[in-house]
Amino acid sequence: MNRSRIHTAFTLIELLVVISIIAVLAGFAVPAYQGAVLNGRMANAMNNARQVGLALRLYANDYEGSYPSKRNVYDQEIVNSNDAFRSLIPAYLDTEKVFVIGGSKTGALADNRIADQTQILEIGENHWAYVSGLSASSNSNWPLIVDHTDGSGNYKTKEGDLGGTWKGMKTIVIATDTSARMQPLLGAGDTRYLPRFDDKTKNALLVQEYMGDMVKLLEPAQ
Repeated sequence: MNRSRIHTAFTLIELLVVISIIAVLAGFAVPAYQGAVLNGRMANAMNNARQVGLALRLYANDYEGSYPSKRNVYDQEIVNSNDAFRSLIPAYLDTEKVFVIGGSKTGALADNRIADQTQILEIGENHWAYVSGLSASSNSNWPLIVDHTDGSGNYKTKEGDLGGTWKGMKTIVIATDTSARMQPLLGAGDTRYLPRFDDKTKNALLVQEYMGDMVKLLEPAQ
């Protein structure tokens, strides 16, 4: 009986082999799981951005094709993207929730207090950057809404940094015709950029270089 017990038990080497196999499988599974979670978050964020884009199109329909520029509907000077998007609430959107993304450096949480215009899209309640000075008839390849950047029109690879929401992999783009896409970013090292449709070596968010002097990339309020 003693010999039977010895033969049916795992040896130390066998246990180490099993543990090694589990470790290898986990090494493959964890990155795949993390990638799936990130893609799921991006898909949800893109749906939110689409809603903002559709609201902008409705706004443009009422304002001779122009998107918010210079001053918003509350007669506030548009200095950042929060100021521009404030024009959409409550006439075109009845929630602030579509402007936030969990973990965003500039807009992770919104209290949805919109009855008082002074509380609409306060600091920390908007993730999205906005290209001011465009219209519904602008080139349909041009970006209108994108994930906020590091402040210079570039993205970072470190999650938690400005412009690092998606780890420098992709950015969400809503174009002037309100079409939506997840655009892979280019660039080496920590600094990444959104490639222009006509020249992938150039940054599409350096907007004045090809859209004109009246166009500006507005980042969220901080």
